[in-house]
Amino acid sequence: MKKQQRTYHHIFDRNKCTDDTQNLYLEESPPPPYSSCVQQQQQQPIENDWKDEIIEITPLSDFSNKYGFVISGGIDTIDGRAIVITHIEHCSNALKDNGRSKLRLFDRILSMNRFDFTHITHDNAAQAFSCIQGQCITLHIRRVNPLHIEYVDFLLTTDSEDQPLGITIRGGLDEANDDCGLFITQIDPNGFIALNTKKNQVQIGDRLLEIKTNRTSANLQWVTHSMAAQLIRQICNNSRRVTLVVARRTSNF
Repeated sequence: MKKQQRTYHHIFDRNKCTDDTQNLYLEESPPPPYSSCVQQQQQQPIENDWKDEIIEITPLSDFSNKYGFVISGGIDTIDGRAIVITHIEHCSNALKDNGRSKLRLFDRILSMNRFDFTHITHDNAAQAFSCIQGQCITLHIRRVNPLHIEYVDFLLTTDSEDQPLGITIRGGLDEANDDCGLFITQIDPNGFIALNTKKNQVQIGDRLLEIKTNRTSANLQWVTHSMAAQLIRQICNNSRRVTLVVARRTSNF
């Protein structure tokens, strides 16, 4: 098990990827100019967005202290209070699947072999893995499990650099809450998104998952608010055809 903090990056060039691992490349850019909005709506409780699973993982062959994934986070870090999986090694002939294929990027570890990870420092979490090296582990994980995912395609004009999208977002790793997700809280009815997408395709309360083009994507599930703003602006400035991926909550409030 690797101990690693702030190693995850969020700009992903599909043309540079040789396998399914998260080989991402970060580039700097300032935040986008979001518009002010006039709509507001009650949100569904966050627990309805999540799913728990129990996953058993064995040590990798010839690596008695390695399980093929990397963790970040902890109550003492700026990477979010939860212990989260931020890298999963690609399964290959050299590193065969030991159960890690059932993991997903940004899964939260609630416990490992019944050792509570819900209120733990990063160092203590890493030490817990070191103490059981060579043994099979059972992870209780929690992951985002949206009931509906919406792919919002839009076409930016050639002179649309730094154009406001007409949405306001809230959340991120730097927010003092347990979810750390990014949510649309306001939509300008006269803004770009409202006028250039299908009716109700983007709604208040939607969770931002990703923004992408046909060759580059930025994952928005485990970032600060300012980093999300950087990534959204960068993707929009680098391509005309953009897809915003959002998770839709149910209407049972």
